[in-house]
Order: sequence, then C-alpha cells, then structure tokens
Amino acid sequence: MGAGKKIKSSAGLEILTGGIAHDLNTVITTIYGYCELALESAGDNTGSAKSIQAIISAADRAKLLTGQLLDLSRNASIEKVPVPVADALKDTINFISPSVPEGIRIILNLKTPDAWVMAPPARLFRIFLNLATNAIQAMRNKGGTLTITVENGDEAEGEGTAPTPGRLLISFSDTGTGMDEQTAGEIFKPFFTAGSHSGTGLGLTVVADSVRDLGGTVDFVTAPGSGTTFRIIIPDPFFGPLPEKD
Repeated sequence: MGAGKKIKSSAGLEILTGGIAHDLNTVITTIYGYCELALESAGDNTGSAKSIQAIISAADRAKLLTGQLLDLSRNASIEKVPVPVADALKDTINFISPSVPEGIRIILNLKTPDAWVMAPPARLFRIFLNLATNAIQAMRNKGGTLTITVENGDEAEGEGTAPTPGRLLISFSDTGTGMDEQTAGEIFKPFFTAGSHSGTGLGLTVVADSVRDLGGTVDFVTAPGSGTTFRIIIPDPFFGPLPEKD
C-alpha cells in the first residue's frame, strides 16, 4: 500500500506555475478559435471534422492541466459547501464518457447514495476526474472495468480495510496494468509519469493535496497485472437530505 506525501510549494514555484497556466490558457483559446474556423471550412468532409474534434478534445485535456497548475499556485482558500457525492461522481462520468475508449466500462456502485460532504464543488470534481482519468489510462491498451464505490466508512469491509466510523469511503478500482513498487513510490510527485499511467504528471499530486485540504486521506493498493485501487476517506460526511436553513 502506498500513500502520498504533502507537496509544499515555494513562492517561486507558485509564481512560475501560475504564469505558465495563464500563458497556456492563451494558447488554448487560440487553438479553439482556429478549430471553429476549420470546422466551418470542413463542411461535409467527415474525416476532417473528426480530426478537428480530436484536436478540440486534446485542447480540453490541456485546459484541465492549466486548472491543475493554478491549483498548485493558488493560496487563497475556497469556500466549502455541502456537495452530494453521487451527483459529483455522475457529473464526472458524464464529462469523461465521450473520450473513454471502447472496451472500458465504468460502474458506479452507490452503497450510500445520499452521502454529502463539505467541499469546494470544483475541487471535488477535479479529484474524481483525475482518478478516473488515471484509471482509464491504465486500461487503455487492453480495456477493462473501472468500479467507483461510495460507502459508509464504518460499514466498509474487505481485505486491508479497517472500519472508519464517521467517515466516507470512496474507492476507484481499475483492472488495468497495475504498478510495480518503484512506480508506486513516485506517483504523488509533481510531473511524474510512467508507462500506462502517463498523463499530465500533476493529476495525483493535485488529488493528494486536495483530499488533505478536505481533512481526508488517500491511499492505494496495486500490483503489476492486478490493477489499482485508490481509496479516499473523507471525515464528517452527512447522510440523508440536507436540513433546511432557518
């Protein structure tokens, strides 16, 4: 089992990443603009239109990267509000589904469908999106299944899973390539990429820091050829309908 280490950003790194993010956003906006013009020119040429759409999808992923860079550079706190976990996960799946390769299934297992947590909504979405993207990358070559499970921590049972009263357990379990011990020890470091888990290199760093900002923990179980399961534990969830404000 592995666990991420808190990444402490220096002032210089915050300035650098913030500047890079803003510059990238300018470039991405230009790409979007030219893609729109190209789509108009493509007309009925289906092949060209598909290629342009692929460029737009790549720009979408680049835009996600700039958001991660800004997350690393931003010091200001973000207001936490009650967020329904099931809705946040459904939004994540709907967002990522168009780019999921054939042969990969996503299963949402809501053992506690009425769970709420206090979190910045965009931050929770980004945690889920990065974990889902990481799992899909691990299964891209051979296909497989990503199972996302939400359950009450004090009712959780299974090998290596201790009961955790008053906490919500959210797990992302893929049937992908898994990781060896060396790779598993590096994945929470900024800009680290390796093999089938390649990507922006920032996703799991953002996940680790974001979960800690919520007062929670993130760990994982993995082995070569046996897939990977990431487990997020968030304290003080609320189950049931939210109480009405006075």
